[in-house]
Amino acid sequence: MHVIEGGPADEVGIRDGDRIVGVGGQSTVQLGAEKAADMLRGEAGSAVRIEVQSRETRRSIQVTRRRVDVPSVEHVQILDRQNGVGYFHLTNFQKTTGRDVNEALWTLHRQGMRSLIIDLRGNPGGLLPASVNVADKFLASGLIVSTRGRSAGEDADFTAHSPGTWDTPLYVLIDGDSASASEILAGAIHDHRRGIVIGQRSYGKGSVQGIFRLNHDIGIRLTTAKFFSPSGQAISGVGIQPDVAVGVGRRS
Repeated sequence: MHVIEGGPADEVGIRDGDRIVGVGGQSTVQLGAEKAADMLRGEAGSAVRIEVQSRETRRSIQVTRRRVDVPSVEHVQILDRQNGVGYFHLTNFQKTTGRDVNEALWTLHRQGMRSLIIDLRGNPGGLLPASVNVADKFLASGLIVSTRGRSAGEDADFTAHSPGTWDTPLYVLIDGDSASASEILAGAIHDHRRGIVIGQRSYGKGSVQGIFRLNHDIGIRLTTAKFFSPSGQAISGVGIQPDVAVGVGRRS
């Protein structure tokens, strides 16, 4: 689906949309996805040979494994210098996302940003606090998201705070693969009319999940609550409807 910029796969020429059809001389059809993924992992510095099918060709590539830090913000740039249109792709929500977004905003500000496009296409979500943190950068007040569960302990309201708010005109891109935490951000922007949400209806994964360990190597994942946008709309199974519906695919 997506090649991490600057990672080992990127460096050997693997591109978004390529298919891994073989690992270590074995077909991924025979291995299955889980076994193939296990074979791709290994010690840093070791190598694995994979077969890659692109649109035109099939090729065998040796990739040297190493630790990969998945960036949460990519492609920070001014798309239109005359009008100061800034852009970045938010790939996921993790512990470093708030800091990464801050760096991107100040970089674009120094380059003359007068409006901003946040690309959430293909963003599967991540950490709830990270999405609240990013939404808080663009909302001066009001509800960002609510969680409601079977017990009162699962109920929470997350609100915006005025200090540090950016008032830059905002456009948010979503598609059917924008899920969970990315829907929290898009929903907050949409419901507060803080910006224009463009694209396709989002995935509709509006659930709070936790992993509860049963012993040292086994756990279960349980849904404990659901997300609700500021307007009170449940996100689960519904998603976020864009203000402007267009067929925007994932960036290549």
